[in-house]
Amino acid sequence: MGYKKLDEVMELLTDELDGFNKALGRLERLTRNVEDIRIMPDTSEIEKLLETHLQREKEKALKLQESVHTLQKRLTAASVISRSRLWLHYSIWSVSLVIIGYLAFKVSTMDELREESFFKGRQEVITSLRGYFDQYPEHYKDYEQWLKEKDSVPNQK
Repeated sequence: MGYKKLDEVMELLTDELDGFNKALGRLERLTRNVEDIRIMPDTSEIEKLLETHLQREKEKALKLQESVHTLQKRLTAASVISRSRLWLHYSIWSVSLVIIGYLAFKVSTMDELREESFFKGRQEVITSLRGYFDQYPEHYKDYEQWLKEKDSVPNQK
């Protein structure tokens, strides 16, 4: 009885060893096939993806740079007061200063003008009075008498 079980165990071991040997043979063949296979790493897809990504980023950077440039142009052109209005203000100020200077000069010469006008007016009055007194000599005599009386009365101011 003991031999029968031993034979069965031996048979099972023999079957297992045959299966193991077959598996080893298959493994050796696969190993030889694997050694013969040359795997070439292919990164072309990754490179394409990187290139398209870089191209998109360049386009975005270019658009952003153009936007910044146009914004910078608009900011330099824009101001609180436009340049034409600023020049208008400057011209009004300068014209006003010239007018003020001219009027100050005229006011400073006003005394001379007043004296000249008074002198001219006096000459005209004397001329017109002389013509009047030449026409009416009796009025001239009354006028001289009035002047004498006026000179004799002291000033009462």
